[in-house]
This record gives sequence, C-alpha cells and structure tokens, in this order.
Amino acid sequence: MVKAAAMKKRYIAFEFKGQNHGSMDSESLKRAIYAEGLRFFGEYGMSFAAIKLVEYFPEKKIGLIRCERSKLDEVLGFLALIDSLNGKQARLVALSSSGTIKSIHDRLDLGPVIRPEPRVRSNPATHSK
Repeated sequence: MVKAAAMKKRYIAFEFKGQNHGSMDSESLKRAIYAEGLRFFGEYGMSFAAIKLVEYFPEKKIGLIRCERSKLDEVLGFLALIDSLNGKQARLVALSSSGTIKSIHDRLDLGPVIRPEPRVRSNPATHSK
C-alpha cells in the first residue's frame, strides 16, 4: 500500500480592497473566498488547490491563504480575477507568498505568529462513570 504524502503548502498574503471592508469579518471572508473558489475551480479543482483562509487582520485588511504548492500559480490567478465578494465590489491583491507563515509575518510586519491552543480530545473510554 502506498503511504499518503503530506500536502506541501504555500501561504499567500493578500490585501482586501472593497466597499464592505468594515463589515467583512474573518468568517464571512472565508465563506466568500470559498464560494468564489468553487465558481472558479469547481469542487474537483478546489480539492486539489486546498484553499483555506488561515488568518485575517481586519484592522490592516490583510489576510493569509494557504494552498497546495503545485497550485500556487492557479490560486494567484484566481485571486487576481476576483472582482466581487458577497455581491459587492472587492479585490484581493496578492502581496507576497512564502512556504511559512512566520516569514510572511516578518516580511509584512504582522507581529508574532500566535498559535491556537491545541484541541483536547476527550476519550469516552477514559472517563469514569
């Protein structure tokens, strides 16, 4: 049996420019990017591109998207072709790409990388009744 290889990731920093930047939070931006990605790539292509909004800083209007390394050019083209999100004019302008989040944080002066707390998985077999 062939072992599945880990995904090789690239991170793309982008600037959000649009009319609704004040009302655009991280969750609504994530949904809008995913919806546009489905329109552009289709479900099959989205599974290979593996696009995910990793971080969004609303005060700076800068976000980070993770994608599969081999699909970087297609994702950059996809970002350049976005002209509206949620029915309002918006642009996502690519600023930089890198293999690590830390290097983008350093390059764009976004502050230190804050890692989320690890999820604690509860095992029902270990709980006593």
